[in-house]
Amino acid sequence: MDSSYEFIVVGAGIAGLRAAIKLNPYGSVLCLAKRELAESNTQYAQGGIAVALGPDDSPEIHLRDTLAAGAGLVDENAARTLATEGPARVLELLDWGVQFDRDQEGQLAFAREGAHSRNRVLHANGDSTGREIGRTLYQHASKLDNIHFGEFGFTRDLVVQDGCVVGVEILDEDGHTETVTARSVLLATGGVGMV
Repeated sequence: MDSSYEFIVVGAGIAGLRAAIKLNPYGSVLCLAKRELAESNTQYAQGGIAVALGPDDSPEIHLRDTLAAGAGLVDENAARTLATEGPARVLELLDWGVQFDRDQEGQLAFAREGAHSRNRVLHANGDSTGREIGRTLYQHASKLDNIHFGEFGFTRDLVVQDGCVVGVEILDEDGHTETVTARSVLLATGGVGMV
């Protein structure tokens, strides 16, 4: 592992991998996983993805359903972003090779769940949606020249200099520490239960 990158992404689940892919054109990216890359909460995510791609659906209807289901607790701007940008992101995942479940005619199999008024929930391999998206994102990211991966390195601390985060301190399996610097550090660690 080099000691300096343009970007460090701490976390190699869906959020971390997608961030690394987005950063790839702008410089070298180190994507860190505390265990093997395939081990994250992403691998256990069983739910589907709600997206307005069906012929009788629209982002506006999806937004309305989301706000109604949230009973006043939903951040409307965040919900609007999810509903309007979701279709393009799912089409991107399909283009990269995510194998969402299909019906007998080979069309995407949209399910109706929860408070959705339309069939708009996509699954992959039944209840393995997270695993399939993670697999595809890793496969796509590993083909990009600027993305490098670090496994089995626990990010022990952020390196701060003059009030700015300039890197991370990594603890390896043998108890050795290594400092890696970057222009920017992104925390994509999820797991709010571990905070």
